[in-house]
Amino acid sequence: MATEKQITMDTDWGAKGAQLTGAQVQAFIKGQLQSLHDKDATLQNQLNSLNSDLGDANPQLQAATDGCFVTYHRKSDNWPLAVPHWKWPALEQAGEVADGVLVLIDGQAPIIVAPTQTNLKWSKNAIAVNADTGGDYTKAYVDYTGKTRTAAIMAKGVELFGENEEEWTQYAPAWCNAYDRSYNKGDEAGTMIGIGAGKWWLPSIAELLTIWKHKYAINLCLSVISGASQLSESWYWSSTEYSATNAWNLHLNDGTLNGWHAKVQASGYVRAVAAFH
Repeated sequence: MATEKQITMDTDWGAKGAQLTGAQVQAFIKGQLQSLHDKDATLQNQLNSLNSDLGDANPQLQAATDGCFVTYHRKSDNWPLAVPHWKWPALEQAGEVADGVLVLIDGQAPIIVAPTQTNLKWSKNAIAVNADTGGDYTKAYVDYTGKTRTAAIMAKGVELFGENEEEWTQYAPAWCNAYDRSYNKGDEAGTMIGIGAGKWWLPSIAELLTIWKHKYAINLCLSVISGASQLSESWYWSSTEYSATNAWNLHLNDGTLNGWHAKVQASGYVRAVAAFH
């Protein structure tokens, strides 16, 4: 009985190769592909480890992103955690899903900046829910109450956005309120992991100022989250109202703060935020 010819990278694929069986060739190709896959996975693990080690040993990099972290709810127990951006790729590869970017704020509760954004009008109708700041810049600058403002806005949803609730997410506050980063764990209980709808809000002016202050660090963290989009060099809506017709907004390119854009007519960028817990 003839001995089966072994195929190597040095095999003559000319006349001698014609003597090989289809099964032999198929097995050889599968083996090579598996080897490449294994090497690729090994290399990726080495790169993840290298990135993590370099980040941990680099004080300049740590300082550049100080106060900003990629945050997630651990899949195993839904526990909120946060890591520096250079540690995130390995965790994402292991199956974790980012909630967004955690930003620590001196003297205030930290906020999580959503990974994605949109561009919308503020409302369908010009109605003031709480225009307590009026045109006073000093009051707008210290307004950290985006969560309570958004809740009050949603309580007047019909007046602001119309009777069809399915259309509410066409407007900035409602879009943020409906934002959802939760996902099904896949267990028998159908456990949901992460921050779901109803827990996000349209940031107030002071919260937007915090985002502007940490813009570059936030974008660096966003760059390692799959599907995330960078903060834009343009203006963003806030939940801080200027009047019945206008809402305060902040330009992330130069820090310009104004209340000139009309809620019903102007379309601006919208980025939801949430609490870290």
